[in-house]
Amino acid sequence: MSNLFRTPSFRGWSASILHKPHTDRDAVCRQLDRLGVEISTAWPELPAGAEQADLLIFDADAGHDAQFPWPADAHPMPMIALMGTEAPGRVEWAIRRGAIAHLNKPVTSSGVYGALVVAQRTFTMRRASEERIATLEARLACRPQVAEAILLLMQHQDGDAETAYRLLQDMAMKSRQTIEAVARDLIERAGGENDGRREA
Repeated sequence: MSNLFRTPSFRGWSASILHKPHTDRDAVCRQLDRLGVEISTAWPELPAGAEQADLLIFDADAGHDAQFPWPADAHPMPMIALMGTEAPGRVEWAIRRGAIAHLNKPVTSSGVYGALVVAQRTFTMRRASEERIATLEARLACRPQVAEAILLLMQHQDGDAETAYRLLQDMAMKSRQTIEAVARDLIERAGGENDGRREA
């Protein structure tokens, strides 16, 4: 049985570490360096352009919202929280700020690679889910246009709704477009023809 999980490499990645100078930060930096990750450190705030990094590791114990140059609901990269406390408020804040993996303090000589794998995979899956949801919402918003296009085809072909919908599907397949895009084109063309008749 083949192994479907590929061991990821983080060589060439860039990581921002938002943590004051400390042995925990040093331990994280050493592990990242061994993995071939380019490191930049900051405290007490992230600099402009920090969202361009591939990864953010931040101190969840002393962190606060003003340190981040993006809104709380924006998560531009995988984020890992460094946590020395399990206080519910701190854990909730770290999750709200976008943490999808964590490292316990004090940081030892291992653990960073596993946290990176979890964060990267979770981030990728979440982005894919968000894109699927956005696509479905966009298609749902176009349903009235699809219904209007079916009515136009029924009037033009003097047929029923099922036949009109099958025709719409065929047109979409032949043009390699979505049904929603074909419906929109039909409505626009019908509107242009009506405008031309009115001018005549």
